[in-house]
Amino acid sequence: MTIFKRLQTPLILATLLLLVISGLMTGWTARIIEPLTQRNLDFLDASIMDTFHLMIPVGAAKAAADIVEGSTLNVEAGAVLAKAGMTIEVGDSLQPLLDYIEVAWDLLLASMIYLVTAKCVVTGASATAGPLLIFALGAFLLNSLIACFAANQQVLRQMLHRLGAIFLLCALLFLLIIPLTVAGSAYLTRHTTAPMRESVSTSFQKIGKVFSMDRFHATDDLKEKAVALRDKVSELSLYAKDAMSDVAFAVCTLAAVKLLNGVVFPLASFGFLIWLVRGCLWPVLGLSDRPLDSDDFRRLRDFLHHPHPEKTSATTPNS
Repeated sequence: MTIFKRLQTPLILATLLLLVISGLMTGWTARIIEPLTQRNLDFLDASIMDTFHLMIPVGAAKAAADIVEGSTLNVEAGAVLAKAGMTIEVGDSLQPLLDYIEVAWDLLLASMIYLVTAKCVVTGASATAGPLLIFALGAFLLNSLIACFAANQQVLRQMLHRLGAIFLLCALLFLLIIPLTVAGSAYLTRHTTAPMRESVSTSFQKIGKVFSMDRFHATDDLKEKAVALRDKVSELSLYAKDAMSDVAFAVCTLAAVKLLNGVVFPLASFGFLIWLVRGCLWPVLGLSDRPLDSDDFRRLRDFLHHPHPEKTSATTPNS
C-alpha cells in the first residue's frame, strides 16, 4: 500500500504522458477548443478580406500618386508640348495628399502582415501545444520518480520542477491564452471599431475613384498620355483643395482603427490573461509563494527572469 502511494503520482503522470503522446488527449482538447478556434479564424478571415478590399482603392491611388509624383509636364499656354515651354514638377503641388496616400498604404500593408501572421499562429497553436505538453509531463514524471528513489537530489528535482512548469505554461499559452486573446480582440473590435470601418471604406472608395488612371492607361500614344496626365493633375489639384481635410480624417481614422485592432486590443487581452494565469498558476506550480497583488505589474519581468538571491560577502573584523 505504501509503495502504491509512493508510485501514485508517477503512474498518473505516466498515464497522462502516454495519452498525450498517443494523441488522445490532444485530440480531446482540439475538439473542445475547435469552436473557439473556428470563430477566431472566421474573424481573422473577415479582417483580412476587409483589409484587402481597402487595399484595392488605396493601391490604385498609390499607383496614380507614384505616376503623378514622378511626372514632369512641359506646358505652354495650357497646351502640352514636346519641346519648349515651362517645366512643372506636378508632384510638388500635390505632395501633402500623396503623403496621406502613402501612410494609408503602409498602414494597410502592416495590418495585412499582422493578420496573416495571427492566422498562422492560431491555426498551428493546438499542434504546437502538444510537444510542449509532452516535455512538461516528462519533466514532472522524472521529478516524481527522483522523489521516490533519490529524494536527496534536491537541486535536480527543483530544476525539473521549474522546467516542467515553464513548458506547461508555454503549452497553455498556445492552447488557451492565444485563442482567448484573439477572441477578446474580436469582441472588443465588434463593439468599438466596427462602425468606423464602414466610413473608412466609403472614404477610400471615393479616393480610389478620384485617383483612377483609366484614361491614362487606355491609350498608347505618348501625347495622349501627357494630355490625360495633365487633366488628372488638374483634377487632383482641385480635389486636394476641397477634400484635403476629408482625406486626412480618413487616414487618421484608419490609423486609429488599425492601432486599436492590431495593438491595443490584443495587448490588453493578452496582458489580462497572463496576469490571471500568473495569479492562479504561479503559486500552484511553486514558482511563487504569493497570489495576485498590486506589485504584479511592477514585477512583470519575473515572468521571464527568475529572481536571484542577493550575494552577501562575509567581512572579517579588523583586529
